[in-house]
Amino acid sequence: MARLFVRVPAVDAASATPADRDRVVDGVRAFALIVVVAGHGLMGVVAWSADGPHLGNILSALPALKGITWVLQVMPLLFFAGGAANAISWDRRGVKNDTYAQWLWARAARLLRPAWLYLAACALIAAIVSLFTTAAYSDALLSVITQLLWFLGVYLVVTALTPLFTILSPLRATSLVIGLVLLSGLVDVARFHWGWPMAIGIVNFVIVWCVPTYLGALRSRGILRQVPAVALVIVAVVALGTCALLIRLGPWPLSLIGLPDEPIGNMAPPTVILALHSVVWVCVITLFNGPLIALMHRAAVWQRVVGINLCAMTLYLWHLPVLVAVTVVLHLVHLDRPVTLRADDLPIPDGWAFWFGTLGFLAVFAVGVWAVVRLMWPFEHAPLPWWDSPPRSVAPHGTLASVLALVGTVGVGICTLVISGTGLAGFPTRVVQFAGIPLNAAVAIVLLVASGALIRYAGSPRSRRGGGQVRGGLESSEPS
Repeated sequence: MARLFVRVPAVDAASATPADRDRVVDGVRAFALIVVVAGHGLMGVVAWSADGPHLGNILSALPALKGITWVLQVMPLLFFAGGAANAISWDRRGVKNDTYAQWLWARAARLLRPAWLYLAACALIAAIVSLFTTAAYSDALLSVITQLLWFLGVYLVVTALTPLFTILSPLRATSLVIGLVLLSGLVDVARFHWGWPMAIGIVNFVIVWCVPTYLGALRSRGILRQVPAVALVIVAVVALGTCALLIRLGPWPLSLIGLPDEPIGNMAPPTVILALHSVVWVCVITLFNGPLIALMHRAAVWQRVVGINLCAMTLYLWHLPVLVAVTVVLHLVHLDRPVTLRADDLPIPDGWAFWFGTLGFLAVFAVGVWAVVRLMWPFEHAPLPWWDSPPRSVAPHGTLASVLALVGTVGVGICTLVISGTGLAGFPTRVVQFAGIPLNAAVAIVLLVASGALIRYAGSPRSRRGGGQVRGGLESSEPS
């Protein structure tokens, strides 16, 4: 246990930072992760009644605060940072003489490595909880713990599109960004106004998140630095104005996160509002690039940024189970925050005592996240016995390898969306209907493993190149 519960080597890694590393990208990723964790801890509201827990969101009780989601919605920053990292990796693949399949496998291996242990642990816990508790008490909470897995699959799919993000002309790059935004809007119109099946919105998981990913690639290749500050301000204002107009006309909601009392959300599936929001975020980062660089060169700041990046996927994956565990434990010891149920069974804060209780709740949550991340982060880098071992089969070549890697990537994307949408309630037998299709989390997990195995078969080198241990600098810090 002492070997596992080790300090994140942030100081050593920070001192080994290459001179040409884009520290702002790492800072953006660290900021986004902290906001994601803090936002989930702050906004969740749970009321316990005779029929089990009821989950809600503070914004449902305080709709005037929905505008704050325009700051708290930071998923575009994770895709932006990932797009920059992927572009750098793709441009350097020639040094290793990697094929497309080998390059994609390297990205997938790093991204999915911490997910296998996470899914195994959560599936086991969910099966035990589902067996020994009633559905009324377990389903709501077990549906939450896999909610964020969609990011892994969608991120890997847009990563696979990196070779298409090589347009270097500022004019052509602008045209592509505008085209992606318009295409995402067209999908929304088809959903909301043309009567198409709502399932068509799933394609926006790729279209919308290609926007910040492509903008990240433009940053890594120096294109964004060529854009005048005045143009960035104009683009940001136009994007925000377009968002305001669309929200005014409807049916797009103001909140950039999904709320239980809103029939339509901007997040799942993402809408054109999030595509435009991504553009605004990137404009802001580019405008403040100078001060951000100066901030990232402060030793104390940089060490913390490096530490967060070294355990990025662990922090992202494990903070929701910690949040659920803290909520349950505090309920068992009768330390729930005062909450009441509205007529529509949505929980809302009950007076000032809730807010004072929230301070203690967040403190316990923070300690829990720290402890679990401290325990689990080495698994993010340590090689897994099968996953990181060279396959014994004969490697496919050329186009076949690329096709197999892409098929596996699409499979990962679909399976993570299914697991994220169904949750682990009633695991492993519960079936959820979506657009007339029966979905089961256990089957999705099996197919996810098979999809990952296909990427491994297509791209994993047949001779060992070294494991995924933490190395000097920040080579292993990218969550991709």
